[in-house]
Amino acid sequence: MARSKTLPPPPEWAIREALQLPDVHVSWLAGDGSDRCYYRIRSSASYRTFVLMQLSGDDAKQLQADGYEWVKIGRLLHDHGIYAPQTIAPLPDFAALIIEDYGDIMMETRALALLEAGQRSLAMQLYRKVFPILGRFLQITAAGSSHWKTRSFDAHRLDWELHFFREQFLEGVLQWTLDPTELAAFRRDSAALASSLALASKFFVHRDFHSRNLMVKDEHLAVIDFQDARLGPPTYDLVSLCFDSYIPLQAAERRQLVEEGLTALQQQNPGLDRQALAAEWGPMLLQRQLKALGSFGFLTTKKNRGNYLRYVEPALATLTAEHVSDARWPFLSGDLLHGIHQRWTSRP
Repeated sequence: MARSKTLPPPPEWAIREALQLPDVHVSWLAGDGSDRCYYRIRSSASYRTFVLMQLSGDDAKQLQADGYEWVKIGRLLHDHGIYAPQTIAPLPDFAALIIEDYGDIMMETRALALLEAGQRSLAMQLYRKVFPILGRFLQITAAGSSHWKTRSFDAHRLDWELHFFREQFLEGVLQWTLDPTELAAFRRDSAALASSLALASKFFVHRDFHSRNLMVKDEHLAVIDFQDARLGPPTYDLVSLCFDSYIPLQAAERRQLVEEGLTALQQQNPGLDRQALAAEWGPMLLQRQLKALGSFGFLTTKKNRGNYLRYVEPALATLTAEHVSDARWPFLSGDLLHGIHQRWTSRP
């Protein structure tokens, strides 16, 4: 069933003309938290299928102006040996793109099936197949025609995300308004954590790298939803993947993966300092998971995209298991987390 406010696709004649096919059949595809809508295109005259990405808002304006970032970054990834769907035909007059079809099997789907079958070692191997992609991300230095290098997880952006978490999760979900003393501590710690992480924001990061944004295509892993790539810390995407709340990995498995991933990143990029990476990923985990909690609240209560609150408990569990307490931001990594646990577990 299509969600409410589904964006309609272009008329079939425009799709036929763009693909130079005599007939097309267009069917809706389920999406995730995005404002974009997706459709699959089939034709009796082609063995291939295609995907239509229907845009709106600023995305549509980009496509009609100097080109959509998705197109530009997709080309950049392809040039660096990373599987990513490419553009077949733009339809700027209809705010749409026809792109390669990478199927329906997400990494999440494959990993959950392996775990349910008791094949945990194969699920771990699936994660390890992602490490070369992460290593190649860090090797991207050219902007191409993209503007990704003008966007950054600088101190302002990282701090904004933590306040987004405060508004959308603490206040929006838990109904917890910090008192003046707590708010002052939150602001101080948020600024300190953001400033610390921003010092390492020098690398290409996907920004939303998890098991739902990796597709399994002919046993290759392909990256999707990459249009918001920007400069960020080298552990950002690794932490996002290994502590993804969608996959019920054990704490020891997550720790093993992140340690192996750090080693893989350093081996592919010898200029990286392994000790610096090891010191960075804990604070990165704290920031990333708090932002994720904010997103779960926002997508559930404001965007009506389903019950993302079911992922709150797994996200909180990763913070508990990894003991993210840090004297540099004591409230954020201590009293705040304790208060969240108390309020979350006592919800009606």
